[in-house]
Amino acid sequence: PIPVEYNSQNKLITMADRVAKLEQAQKAYDLGKDLSWNKGDFDTALVELNKSLQIREGVWGQFHDETSKSLYEIGRALFAKKLYTDSLVSYRKCLRIRVSLYGKFHTETKNADHCVRLVVQAKGLYSGREINEAIDAIYTSMSHEIAGDTYRKAGRNAEAQLEYIKAASIEEYFFGKTGEILGDINRKAGIKAPPPPK
Repeated sequence: PIPVEYNSQNKLITMADRVAKLEQAQKAYDLGKDLSWNKGDFDTALVELNKSLQIREGVWGQFHDETSKSLYEIGRALFAKKLYTDSLVSYRKCLRIRVSLYGKFHTETKNADHCVRLVVQAKGLYSGREINEAIDAIYTSMSHEIAGDTYRKAGRNAEAQLEYIKAASIEEYFFGKTGEILGDINRKAGIKAPPPPK
């Protein structure tokens, strides 16, 4: 049977609706990329690129090449604004998608890997050893998270939780006790964030 989807108003979503959304996403992406690369208007570029990301994730899901392209350009614009922590989150999400889709040695994956390295260096790790340790930690954390996702899909929740905990401990050691990626992993593991200090 053909999958049927409805929007929030219980209206059937057609293929034409999806095509129109993808065209809208591409226009936002192209405009955002132009604003970022050619005009240096990073704030407006980020609005457009985030719009493209939201539409692409809604239509294609997280693990799609088009989604990774939006994340890559968002990371680039954030890097240009010197928002290195946010840039690292976008590039790492892009990297995870590309590793999942293409493996570690594909050109697109290597491009994202290079950008992660640049951001890690901009955040203050200068020696080749420090940068390589941080990058290795990212790959190890991603491997544990992917293993956790695989176990969870198979209904093996105890093993999934263990993999997520391993990923979270690596994230916390190398990148601190806060952050979007650590929060995502902890949610998957069922670990709640600590209450704010009083």
